Amino acid sequence: MSRNKSSKARKCPLCGMPMRKKGLTKAGTQRWKCDACRLSSTMRREDRTRMAEFRAFIAWVTGKRSMSEAAAMFGITRQTFAARTAWCWNVEPGMPGVSRSHRYVMADGTYVPYGWCLLVLTGDDGRPVKWQWCSAETKPAYPQLFKRVKRPGLLVCDGGQGCLAAAETRWKGVAVQRCLVHVLRNTRADLTNKPKSEAGKTLLKLARKLVKVKTSDGAAIWLAELNEWHTEHGDHLKEKTDARQDPEHARGRKWWWTHERLRRAYFRLVKLNRDGMLFAFRDPDIVRDGDSLPSTTNQLEGGVNAVVKRTLGHHRGLSEKH
Repeated sequence: MSRNKSSKARKCPLCGMPMRKKGLTKAGTQRWKCDACRLSSTMRREDRTRMAEFRAFIAWVTGKRSMSEAAAMFGITRQTFAARTAWCWNVEPGMPGVSRSHRYVMADGTYVPYGWCLLVLTGDDGRPVKWQWCSAETKPAYPQLFKRVKRPGLLVCDGGQGCLAAAETRWKGVAVQRCLVHVLRNTRADLTNKPKSEAGKTLLKLARKLVKVKTSDGAAIWLAELNEWHTEHGDHLKEKTDARQDPEHARGRKWWWTHERLRRAYFRLVKLNRDGMLFAFRDPDIVRDGDSLPSTTNQLEGGVNAVVKRTLGHHRGLSEKH
């Protein structure tokens, strides 16, 4: 009486009946035999071969090794490795459907070689929710990033107009937290790292304090200091230059603000606070008891974006197609 074949036994490609093991070939490959039609075969598992190739490809493309080093690990040449894994480039990466809403999401773009920009949206767990390739952080690009994403409790971003416009369209009235690190960068760009005026030095010092604010009390203290700054330097902001005093810089103007960059830096802070984007992460209507929301996009920039740039750096020289 013959023994019943295992449900895991290989099926005969000719008659479909279960096969049994029948020794090994000289190369050490398992040989299989079908008792029904007498077919003998080594039954190479093409799916396993493909899976092994794909795993090798993923290990290389997401790792630090060059293609030559990756090929050497398998005892083959660089050309053979490239040929065997060429099909892997056609496997398009995807994301699982967005199944839940997040307490907050972060959106930011990072620029990579060949003039491309990668927009990334991450959730409150730090993992990517969606991504979108584009040429720049423009208004048409962000709607695709936010498409089919459930309304979050808070959007943390760098405050680009394309992002804000798309967010307002997709999630009307959603709370937005402007990244405080970006606010500091903008302030520093206007005032430089070493302002000459006392007003500029004090405002830059205040902007540096901004990124350290973590509580509602800290936000109130910071705003009080900003008001004190304006009380002390408000007249300085109002100073004007007449075209007759400086005809070389008139450019058709009769007058202009003498301290334009200082005004821009100050009124940017005022507008962000007025629009509720400076301390939205401490808004009692958004924050739950004992909850902590981010005030910067550091989690995204130091996480997903950094990994993308680091990986591309390891594989400098790849074509734009790849």
